Amino acid sequence: MKTARPAILLSMMMSAILLSAGDKPKEKEHGSAKVADAGSFGIYVNGRRVGTETFNITQTMNAEHQPEYSTTTSEIKFDDGRFKAIQTAEMQISAKGELRSYVWHATVPEKEEASVEPKDQLLVEHVIPADLKKVDVPHMLPVSTVILDDNFFAQREVLLWWYLATCRRQGNDLMCGTGKFVILVPRQHLSGNATMELMGQDKVMVKGTERELNKIKLETNGPQALNWLNDQGQGSESSQWVLWVDDRYRVIKMTVAGSNVEVIRD
Repeated sequence: MKTARPAILLSMMMSAILLSAGDKPKEKEHGSAKVADAGSFGIYVNGRRVGTETFNITQTMNAEHQPEYSTTTSEIKFDDGRFKAIQTAEMQISAKGELRSYVWHATVPEKEEASVEPKDQLLVEHVIPADLKKVDVPHMLPVSTVILDDNFFAQREVLLWWYLATCRRQGNDLMCGTGKFVILVPRQHLSGNATMELMGQDKVMVKGTERELNKIKLETNGPQALNWLNDQGQGSESSQWVLWVDDRYRVIKMTVAGSNVEVIRD
């Protein structure tokens, strides 16, 4: 079991579980929704910024003020000087960890869209490519399947919070084993498996400053390792991500082993 030293109460907006370890972070309220995290990630290739993901993660409460579902919205804008892309995604997950809906849109370079919905305790993907010929792709997957789509990094933070909800608290430490998840990558129309493990604290350079952060290892198997916008992947069926997160368990930096891509919170 690995441990971490959280200084602030973790807001597990996807589940009814709260891992208390100190003071509660401030949450913005808007009607019945609470903002768990919002901001942007800078996307860097070979050290040069080529894109931005702007994201917002909220938890919607029911009339009894109990968690009902979470919504994660993201917009990615990419421009490396040769290729431009604009994509959006919205994912809703129930408080039980079941997928309610997932919708993806692209407007640049072509208009495309796809969505995933539960049906008869399985998942069905509806794809509308640029030629507008709709295709339905059934997936024999449970509704508890985790969406980890290409290009949207906030979804990895959502998975992180689900993983932390499986940990137990001992004093001021979190005791975490290895988390195992079934995942779906809608952009590749493929499913796979993911494991997540807390590696403890480590020092890492972030924007020229050395910081001590909690280190999380995320390994995925099944889909291509990285199907990145204008780069159709690296031909591997597995990839290893490293997530560095602060004491509020917000992702500060992500890297992919064997890749020249870095994702850093603004």
